[in-house]
Amino acid sequence: MNDAFERRALLLHLGDVLEVANRLLKCGDGHKTVRELAEAHDPLGGLPLLEQVSPRMTAEQFVQRVSDAFFAWPRELLEPELNRRRLASTVRRSLFAGNAEGWRAYVAALRGEVPWFGAGLPPLKAGEDVCTDSTDGSSGSLQADEAPSASDVERNGGQAEDQRESVESSGRVYPSWPWKSDA
Repeated sequence: MNDAFERRALLLHLGDVLEVANRLLKCGDGHKTVRELAEAHDPLGGLPLLEQVSPRMTAEQFVQRVSDAFFAWPRELLEPELNRRRLASTVRRSLFAGNAEGWRAYVAALRGEVPWFGAGLPPLKAGEDVCTDSTDGSSGSLQADEAPSASDVERNGGQAEDQRESVESSGRVYPSWPWKSDA
């Protein structure tokens, strides 16, 4: 499949996930589980992601974990070379830790559009990389594979991110878009 279409599918998926999180926030009760809210509110009913995550996950936890899982996606999707492993591993670690069945269902749904999604990751085992399902709101810490990539530092000319020049004064941020051809 074409890389541009896969990136587009992932971007559309990101939009869908953010829409689900927004709908949950509008329900107003972050302490109920996402499944309870899906049953009680028609706009949430039938959303596959809410059926794939842990049945004990509260709406508040879901929103926090979605933020942790997908915060890097916009940047990753604009990089010339996709870090496919990072795209999948952050979602698995944040939303599906200890939920192998839900992860398999999520990957199967996404592979219809993005055949490589989740490939190359070791199998998820119960209790592995567990993010607690308690209401403390913690979603785990960032893993070592989530450090800024070398291309981020190179693109910044070796500068730390907080010392980055203004976009207006530095020319093009991305020298070429990976999904556009020169023809």
